[in-house]
Amino acid sequence: MTTSSQKKKAVWLFAGGPMQRPAAEKIKERGFALILTDGSDDCAIHAMADEFVLLDTFDIPGNIEKADNLKEKYDIQGIFTSGADCHETVATVARHLGLPGIDPKLSHICRYKYETRELLTQAGIPQPKYKVAETYEQALQVLGEIGLPAAIKPPNNSGSRGFSRIDTKEDLTRELFEHAVRNGTTGSVIIEELLIPLTGEIAEQSAETLWYDGKMVWLNWVDRLFRKDFELFQGLWKDEENPYQNISWAVELAHINPAVHEESLRQATEDMIRKAGIALGMDKQKGGHLLKADIMLTSDGPRILELTPRLSGGWDSSWSTPRRGADFIGGMLGFALGEKLTPEYMDKYFTYHDEKLFASMVSLVKIDAKDCIGRRFALGAAYDRTESLKEAYKNLLNNEFIS
Repeated sequence: MTTSSQKKKAVWLFAGGPMQRPAAEKIKERGFALILTDGSDDCAIHAMADEFVLLDTFDIPGNIEKADNLKEKYDIQGIFTSGADCHETVATVARHLGLPGIDPKLSHICRYKYETRELLTQAGIPQPKYKVAETYEQALQVLGEIGLPAAIKPPNNSGSRGFSRIDTKEDLTRELFEHAVRNGTTGSVIIEELLIPLTGEIAEQSAETLWYDGKMVWLNWVDRLFRKDFELFQGLWKDEENPYQNISWAVELAHINPAVHEESLRQATEDMIRKAGIALGMDKQKGGHLLKADIMLTSDGPRILELTPRLSGGWDSSWSTPRRGADFIGGMLGFALGEKLTPEYMDKYFTYHDEKLFASMVSLVKIDAKDCIGRRFALGAAYDRTESLKEAYKNLLNNEFIS
């Protein structure tokens, strides 16, 4: 029988796309063998893996079974993901192996949007009206109860997959309903009141907060740009028209790190996320965990679109944050390995050492795109946020994409 001292120490990374490459590199730099689970044999970082597991990253039973096999061969030290939505699998496998991680129950609530909505509503945090429908006929009935305009989406997906706006009753076709169902795994949909974004500024953000031994620390937020938001930047496009003007309004096209808004609005957002985190149970978790909140600014104040216990995707944690001199991936990897938060640790991993820099991402999107899947990303940075977008767009035109 092989003892743990004789086994190769390993970290198990879930998802093997380009955005997970920095995490894989950091695992290898620390001297660990890399176990990698991905549903595609062709994933971007397959070749980096010492042990590749060809499984759907959302397949909790399958990965639990694999864990029991892998622990006979490896001394698994940590379970990790970065910028991928399989946080419930990561939490469950970590708990199964007795490793540091968030309570899987919290991760499950965050994965299923209707459970998040219910939790926040009970906590007194304003939420749009919503209901779940399991059949097309139920969806029509629910729409009548919710009112217009509304949105339909799957209960457990991201990247705008399966999301559609409903402005009239005729918009809710059987095809639209089935599209939302196909993009989830529950056979149901959520129909909810459509939030109206604040005008005159970028209305959607992703905010990242660090929770350590139950205490929250605000880390940062980024502005998420959609079609309408490019109108706020003068001189961004030279003589050409906005290249995104015909893209679906629901597709995220860019982000700017950091977000720029009034301090009172930022503070209101921080207070809301803290209240939401406590309702979720983050205040009872030991060790270090990250809670990301996607936010919409409305005339009634900030609203939470979704909560996710993971690092941001979209090249936020994988590029724009490190470009500004912080290393959230390295810090969260350390917490997955049981490391402790100290002032020195905070400064090394979670402090922006080039805080005045703006780092931007813009994406190449097909004209008929309905969601955020399949985008290619170009990056730019400058000490002026418009200039950072210009730099990113110049790289896009030159086909200089990150991969």
